[in-house]
Amino acid sequence: MWQIPTFFQTEMLSPIRSHLDRFTASAVFQGLVRPIEDFLAAVTATLPREGQFFPRVDLTERGELELRLRPAPDLHETITLATAASDPRIEPRIKGPDIPALNELRSLAQSQGADDAVIVDAHGRIVDGSTTCLMWFADGAFHLPPEEAVRVESVTVAVMTEIAHSQGIPVLKTWATPSQLSGTQLYALNALHGIRAVTSWVNGPDLSVDLDALTQWRSHYADSAERLPR
Repeated sequence: MWQIPTFFQTEMLSPIRSHLDRFTASAVFQGLVRPIEDFLAAVTATLPREGQFFPRVDLTERGELELRLRPAPDLHETITLATAASDPRIEPRIKGPDIPALNELRSLAQSQGADDAVIVDAHGRIVDGSTTCLMWFADGAFHLPPEEAVRVESVTVAVMTEIAHSQGIPVLKTWATPSQLSGTQLYALNALHGIRAVTSWVNGPDLSVDLDALTQWRSHYADSAERLPR
């Protein structure tokens, strides 16, 4: 199973073309040889133009393309994190195959009072979240893990990078351990919630939270949404 989840509300969708392009590239990588354009066009046409939804497109193990139209869960602007004890991923560059294992990782974090888990490498450096990607603001720049931190390419991170650049803020690729983020503003990003401020880290660093800055970044992100065609 490989998937593209995204979120939309009353005709406005987080950058759909980028999500569809990522899904197409993953499907081709996994061996899909038949044309996909008609299916994706049908998906876009099928999406409701009113309400809040969290649609999911799958390439199943049987080679079938499927659309699941799910209602959106409750949305939040802040999040609590916990460090994962292990990295269970087997296909870290592709969205879909590792979702059951990542959901289990998140459930373990929730049992500790967190909302999501943070995967670290063998050196204790931040790689990715179980359902989020991480960016932090320090010394006048945004930072995120480097390409060597193998993970799914995030559309939301790409949008946030463009936003930061438009505001004259550099975005740097930086290795960091959780303890090295003490005193920084940390943000968790994904297509469902957009940009959330990390307010606490269970048994982790003390973080700085700037809710005014969060409001600004969330506003810029909302402006990046694309209107679905009629």
